[in-house]
Amino acid sequence: MLHAVTLNYIAPAQALAAQLDAHKEWLVEGFTRGLILFAGPLNNGKGGYILFHADSAEDVNAFLQRDPFVIDKLVDCEQVSLDPLLRAADFPARWAGAARVV
Repeated sequence: MLHAVTLNYIAPAQALAAQLDAHKEWLVEGFTRGLILFAGPLNNGKGGYILFHADSAEDVNAFLQRDPFVIDKLVDCEQVSLDPLLRAADFPARWAGAARVV
């Protein structure tokens, strides 16, 4: 199952900058564990986006609770989970379950 998480900044840039290295370490852990597929800041500068692959939304939420940005209440998180029904041929099947190739 895929889980899209948008982090919306609710703290001043200075507070975010103070936790940025710790946040990046947390992201690396997510990549190492195979939970995070990609992550990056939004182009509008108002937050970030993370795509997770996990068995459940609860697994993602538990991992999110360890993000320094979340711990320090620097962001609000919006989480949406989905099971893709269609996928591009070059999108890995292991991330899209039974999605049909188009």
